[in-house]
Amino acid sequence: MLLPILGLGQTKTIEGKLIAIGDGDTFTLLSQNKTQYIIRLNGIDCPEKGQDFSKKATTFTYQFCAKQLVQAHILNTDKYGRYIANVFVNGASLNEALIAQGLAWHYTKYSNNQTLAKLELEARSKRLNIWSLNNPMAPWLFRKRGTLELLAPIQPGNVYICKSNSSKTYHNKMCQGLSKCSKGTRQISLQEAIRMGKRSCGYCY
Repeated sequence: MLLPILGLGQTKTIEGKLIAIGDGDTFTLLSQNKTQYIIRLNGIDCPEKGQDFSKKATTFTYQFCAKQLVQAHILNTDKYGRYIANVFVNGASLNEALIAQGLAWHYTKYSNNQTLAKLELEARSKRLNIWSLNNPMAPWLFRKRGTLELLAPIQPGNVYICKSNSSKTYHNKMCQGLSKCSKGTRQISLQEAIRMGKRSCGYCY
């Protein structure tokens, strides 16, 4: 869904200040000629609002760019009119920094950047931030959940089950299967779910 705005192999560099932020990978840049650009970081995908570590990723991007001259190397635009860019502050890559801190996924659908791939593997091996979770949900999957109501956060080691006695499975907190629990859901420990004879949901696990 990326729409080229420049010739093959070309980039356009915009310098300015961060004046607003949507989430970890999207912010508004005010250029030196007072034009506003909505920037979407290239090759990465940060947690969406409502996901674990979303606020931390947003804060990281803000602190990385705040009161600094930001350079955005524009590659193209997306279907929302946002400018897809590699962003640098004082020579340091924001795109790479978010991946390295475990605050973003390498967005392999749109990027085959080997540096990003390596940084993600390193963050995974260190279990940094999103990789400290047992089953982190990629943002592109989170966005596909449609209007499914967000469930309350649960403590590590806990799971959700349907209140119905006929239910045989347990689920993680973002599972679409929970929307089928006509009698509601409840939160229990994983150990209790296993003692009850419940098995893991094939969709979310």
